[in-house]
This record gives sequence, C-alpha cells and structure tokens, in this order.
Amino acid sequence: MYSDPEQRREAVDVTRQELLVRLDRYLPEPDYREFFAWALSADNPDRALFTRIIALTQLGNLTGELLAGLSGADEWPALLRHAVPVNLYQIFEVVSDNLGIGLAEPGARPEARALLRDFDAVAAGDLRHPSTRPVAGLLAPLRSRCDRVSGFAQSLTAEYQRKIRDRYLADRAPAVAPDALEYSVWSGLVANLESGRDVLAALAGTAGEAAVRAATIERYTAVDRTVLGLDRSREELLDTGSKAILVTATLAYFATVFGELSGADPGYPAALDDGSLVAAFETAAALVRLQNDIGTPLLRMTRADRSDLFESLRDGRASNPLSTLRAAANEPALNRFRKDLEHGEFNICLGMMRTADDPGEGLRVLIDDLDYFAERYARLRRELDRQLTALDRRLRDRRGIELTRRFVDFHERLYSHRYDTLDGDYAI
Repeated sequence: MYSDPEQRREAVDVTRQELLVRLDRYLPEPDYREFFAWALSADNPDRALFTRIIALTQLGNLTGELLAGLSGADEWPALLRHAVPVNLYQIFEVVSDNLGIGLAEPGARPEARALLRDFDAVAAGDLRHPSTRPVAGLLAPLRSRCDRVSGFAQSLTAEYQRKIRDRYLADRAPAVAPDALEYSVWSGLVANLESGRDVLAALAGTAGEAAVRAATIERYTAVDRTVLGLDRSREELLDTGSKAILVTATLAYFATVFGELSGADPGYPAALDDGSLVAAFETAAALVRLQNDIGTPLLRMTRADRSDLFESLRDGRASNPLSTLRAAANEPALNRFRKDLEHGEFNICLGMMRTADDPGEGLRVLIDDLDYFAERYARLRRELDRQLTALDRRLRDRRGIELTRRFVDFHERLYSHRYDTLDGDYAI
C-alpha cells in the first residue's frame, strides 16, 4: 500500500464535500436530491454504508493509492482537488452502467436495452458537440421511461439502498413517497452527464482534453456495441470491453494534470501527439478489463490448474454450462463469473458459452477462452512494462507513469476479492 488510512479518508471527505456542493446542479428531482444530501451527511447513522454503496469508499482508496507520495505534502491538497471531478463522474457513471444489468442474455429486457442505447447516444452526442444546453433538457425525452425503472433493483446493492431509504422516510421525510427515491434513475443519468461535462471543463484549453474526450465518447459507443452483441472474436470482445470502461479516459485525465496543469513537462506534448501515452493507457485498460471479467486468481493460474479446476466442476446433471458454473458459485476463483451470472451482466468470457447447449462443450469453450485470455494478459503485462519504460525515458515528470502502474496493480488486488465484500465492491 502506498497510502495510509488518513490519506484515504481525506480523499473520501474532499470528494464528499464537493459532491454536496454540486448536488443542486447534478440532481434535478428535489425529493431525491434532499435524500442524497441527508445520506451523505453525519445525520445519517448509516453514512458509512451509503458511502460504500455509491463507490465513494473504494474511490477514496483508489485515489489515495494513486496519488500518495507522488508529490510533496504541500501539493497533496491540490492533487486531491484535481481528482474530484473524475471521482464524481465515476460515482454517477455507475447509474448508467447499472442499466446494463440483466442484458447479457440476447434479447433480454428490450425496453431497458433501448433505454440504455438511447442514453448512450445522447451522452456521446453531447461529448462530440459540446453545448451549454441544460442536461435535464437533453434527457427530458427519456424521463418517462426512466420513471419505470427501479434504481434499487437495477443495481448490486438493492437491499442496502432500501434500508437507508426506509430510515430516511421514517426519521426525516414521512411525507415523501418511497417510489420518489427508488425510481430516481433519471436524476442519476442527469448527474452522470453533468459530472462528465465537469471532467472536460477541468481540462478546458489543455492539449490532453481531446484525448480524454475521445476516450469518453468511446466508452458510450463501446457500450452500445456490447448491447447490440456485434463482437464475435476474442480480440473484438476484448477491444470493445476495454473501451467500455473509463480506464483510458481516467489515466489520460491524470496525465494531463501532471503534464500540463501542475507543471509543464517538455516531453509530454510529443508523447501525447504521437500516441505513445494513449497506447499505454489502452494497454492498461485491456488489463483491467481482463481483471474485471475473469478475476486475478484465474488469470494467474497455470493452464494445468485451470483445467483441473474445471474438471472438478463437471456435473452430469447440469442442463447447460451456465448451470454448471452457477452450481459452483462459491468457488473463490470463479468470483467474477458468479457476479456476472447472478446479475446478468456482460462478460467477455461467457458470451461464447451461452450458445453451447451441452455442458461439456460449453466448459471446453470456456477453458479454451480462459487459456487464450490468460496468455493475452501475461503478454499485455509485458507490453505495458515496455511502454512505460519507453515513456520513462521521454518524460521529465514521471508521476503519470507511476500512477498507471499503481492503477493496474490496484485493480489486480481488487479483483482477487469477492465483489460483495468491502475489499471488492468497486469496479471502474
């Protein structure tokens, strides 16, 4: 660990304070906005739980790990302030990300699928053609459909959200209708776009702004491609999956902070212009995608150990390969599969399995895919080392290089834990 508990707590506190300042702009529905402000305040006895389920706890851990020791103590407050916009964006990006829950099966939940695609189109369009038009106006056509979606059910934390909601209604707002707080997806999507605009505004006028904008647009177009099921090959699945998360955009954001906003690095413009920086960030994104979908234990196993593990799972009574995996849900190495199967989420390793009717054939497909992706992971690890070493020779300010290494390492540790524990409850 690079950071200490105090630094991680400070990262949480600074982000929470700034979030409270921006709530009037982020959340247009008054009842939900007041609930959210209370939930973040010391008046909420379960504030620590709320902080955790909106991903703020792990974002504080991540921020501390990324930034600790990269600058002197006098620069620490400034670095934390730079991290705030991207942290707030990550919090509300979860809202749109959660719309993908339950869509992994082809044809499942067509209304939710259409809503997610329409939101992604609005988000990508707003990034391509920036305007000052209020986000609530941009998303107004989606509001009636959002009002039919439970933000609690469409998440990984429904039980905890209802607990906090019920306490709020009992103690502070008995006149508020429970559904006003549960069916608040529209407000969350407005906050998603508003906070995304804030990330780009924080970089306005920099050379790095274009790279961050392009990577963020790709996030929404890649999600759309995933929802449509357009990818067939392993490399297509990995490429689209890597773009559908915010790793490249986040690392490019911090590279801009270090290369331009907190000092001028003479080597930075050329590394940005020739694509070397973004190429390294894209490699990091592919690594994090593999960690997210497969999990660290499986990626680190030998081919023989993986084969033995899946041989032990074979069950002649299973009707299909997914049933076999579900029956082995408590096997620690299968933690990431358990999450995505339980919640119907997309996973680059499970798509081909879904088309196999025979459990034995399905498991053979999965093992073959795992062997391929594990080898790909090892090669990508070596490629990232090579890319960062080359950048180290070109850049005077090496903080972005170190931050990239820490980012990948943080997620490697994160995805070795069960997703439903405090150590594993956050995915970028």
